Amino acid sequence: MKSHPFVLDEEKPMSLSKSDRRPTIKVLSWQLLESVHAPEFGEERWEKLCREVGAPEFRHVDPERDCPIEPFNQALTSIDQELGKGDGALIEAFAVAWVDAWAERYHSLVQQLQARPDKMLEIVCTEVLPHECNAASAVEILDSRPDRLVLRMGIDLLEGYKIGMLRRFSQIAGGEAEVKSRGGEIHVSLRVGEPPPKPSRWALFVNATRLPFLTASVVPVLVGTGVGWKDGFLNAPLFLMAFFGAAFFHIGANVINDYFDHTSGADEANLTPTPFAGGSRLIQRGVLTARQVRNLALLFYALGTAIGLVLVALRGWQLLLFGLAGFILGWIYTAPPIRLVHRGVGEVAIGLAFGPVIVVGSYWVQAMRWSNEALLASIPVGLLIAAVLYINEFPDRRWDARAGKRTLVVRLPMTAAVIGYGLLVGGAYLTILAGVLAGALAVPALLALLTLPAAWKAFAVLRREHAFPYRLIPANAGTIFTHLTTGMLLFFGYVIAGFSRFL
Repeated sequence: MKSHPFVLDEEKPMSLSKSDRRPTIKVLSWQLLESVHAPEFGEERWEKLCREVGAPEFRHVDPERDCPIEPFNQALTSIDQELGKGDGALIEAFAVAWVDAWAERYHSLVQQLQARPDKMLEIVCTEVLPHECNAASAVEILDSRPDRLVLRMGIDLLEGYKIGMLRRFSQIAGGEAEVKSRGGEIHVSLRVGEPPPKPSRWALFVNATRLPFLTASVVPVLVGTGVGWKDGFLNAPLFLMAFFGAAFFHIGANVINDYFDHTSGADEANLTPTPFAGGSRLIQRGVLTARQVRNLALLFYALGTAIGLVLVALRGWQLLLFGLAGFILGWIYTAPPIRLVHRGVGEVAIGLAFGPVIVVGSYWVQAMRWSNEALLASIPVGLLIAAVLYINEFPDRRWDARAGKRTLVVRLPMTAAVIGYGLLVGGAYLTILAGVLAGALAVPALLALLTLPAAWKAFAVLRREHAFPYRLIPANAGTIFTHLTTGMLLFFGYVIAGFSRFL
């Protein structure tokens, strides 16, 4: 394809400067438009249409990039006129195709909102469209009730596209919508059909507790136990108790943080939540009440406390200090009045809790004594989990600042914030290397350095995409992967070192 007026740079994503606030839409819409209609046009006619409207080069770029909306609207209008009757039917049909593609990506959310089309449309207005059009104030909800919604859309999507989109979003949530445009407002009347089966309780549990993120507590327990094994101590039942005790406290911290981020308004202010940032969203989406979330957190804290008290009885009162430290740091991370994360020191609290506290505590469970080696081994683990938390603050930066949640990423200039991530991750690897060279860590711990390429890749994505929440997702995932694999290799290194006792 020849060059077009709006070409997206592969290295520098298109964004809107203060002096150029053109309405935008995601490249994903162009990619979907081509897949749906280009075959009907034929290659030559499709290329001609793209040239005439000034389409961006959308085939080989990130689908989450922003591009001007005017060419997209022109293309949709031309398609409706050339392939249809010019009555807007194909415009609405494409809106339906776009919603179906969105629903496939967010299947679990669609399942959670069955028989709640009113809530689905609220999420469309507060999260989906603001993201799709890169405009926080894309939609204003004037009136919201279970059977009706009145909106004002300050975005330049075609009228038929808006109507088709709203109707389809209602349908995928189990409702039917009558959509009418009146004097600049869109009035949506809703009717809910037969209630579908409720979403799986297990799925809700996984979402509420953020179970996949328990690697943050699993890794330090393994590392502390691995150092104990190297020193000649291993009690499997005690290991399992430490494992589940740490996991239950971690779940409690995850869930109570959702509760306090709701009460502070931080999650409500967030219009671009991702799988790694913005909380579980179960309160915001009306799936669980704030009280249910709080009670779930207290339940897991109680379970963790019960296991902790048994361990204290078996391994000494000193373990109580580790348990209290972990609980307090997890609680005051977002709990008022302290709210460490609001004060820019949340990374310190989490790094300590999921580094030294759990690693050295797990070692104590095995050996009933202090270990400087376990403490040193805990530092890279703590730094990397702090990096996970830190990079997850980038997608929320704008919204946290608006809600008064002044995380470290909010407080720092963007360049300094990106460098800060590099210092955290780099510090983890330097600690391992220096510890081995100084004879303070077991030589097989050098296995953990094998994850350096993954860490560098995540850092490169952060440097390039730090301002774009959805483009940053690979870096968020990459940092979690780096923490997990580095910790596991550190653990395996100590398993190998432990076996050397038998040689």
